[in-house]
Amino acid sequence: MYFEGGFEHNKPVGKGQWVFKNGNVLVGEYDQKLKVPEEGEEEPAEEEEGAVKKDVYTLTWTSDSNIAAGAHKVNSVD
Repeated sequence: MYFEGGFEHNKPVGKGQWVFKNGNVLVGEYDQKLKVPEEGEEEPAEEEEGAVKKDVYTLTWTSDSNIAAGAHKVNSVD
């Protein structure tokens, strides 16, 4: 299984598709947002002095699935 699409910050972003071993394809879109610590939430401690702080991102996947059209192709009663 692999993802075809754009990447930012070493994570998938924007329109793309997951391709599965059996040939199935799931098309959709990743939304990438910088995670900001909420009030009262502590930031992770730095591992080493002088280490570069890595930003944390949350990813949201939204499928462009059209189940009805796919089901009609498989179960067509023409």
